[in-house]
Amino acid sequence: MKMRPASAAVRGFTLIEILVVIVIIAVLASLIASQVIRMIDDGNRLKTREMMTSLKTGITGFVADYGRLPLDEVKEEEYLTDGSSSLVDAVTGIVPEGGGVNLNPRGTKFAEFSPAQNGRHGLVADSRPLKLHDMWGNPFRVLLDANGDHQIKNPDALNADSRLSQPGGKPAPEHLVLDVAIYSCGKDGLPLTGDDIASWRDP
Repeated sequence: MKMRPASAAVRGFTLIEILVVIVIIAVLASLIASQVIRMIDDGNRLKTREMMTSLKTGITGFVADYGRLPLDEVKEEEYLTDGSSSLVDAVTGIVPEGGGVNLNPRGTKFAEFSPAQNGRHGLVADSRPLKLHDMWGNPFRVLLDANGDHQIKNPDALNADSRLSQPGGKPAPEHLVLDVAIYSCGKDGLPLTGDDIASWRDP
């Protein structure tokens, strides 16, 4: 019986075969990476929505307890949780520094938030009034019923995304029948765009 040479029995991969394997691995890696990024984004949106819900519940609880909004001066405008107002201090029961007006003298914690990590996802406590940031390090935008008519200007009416500003081909309503509305600018950090996370919309 004639034996085959060892060199003939062992055959290496050709360059084409190696390239095909590399391409397959690259495609799989890109698919996995895109799914991971999407999962992270979905998680960030969910956590941001949970913070919005807590803030909205805190504002509602404050109004029910004190009979007024948690602001020293109420105007029909958009408030930011960037320390430009006492909103966050009031609902968390934090006493203001520097002799400011204490809007929550009983110190009731109507809402609780975790400390922010690198300025993201929580309370930024480097100064007061406190700041509350979303998962991307941006403040929330809060609209309140300032005149007691249970209506708030609808931000979607000015949204750059026509799916929101022109739902079904018709203009979005000018007002929302709400006492409190909150939204985050989302990942792009820009207000009134399609990736905003809004308390008045379904997830």
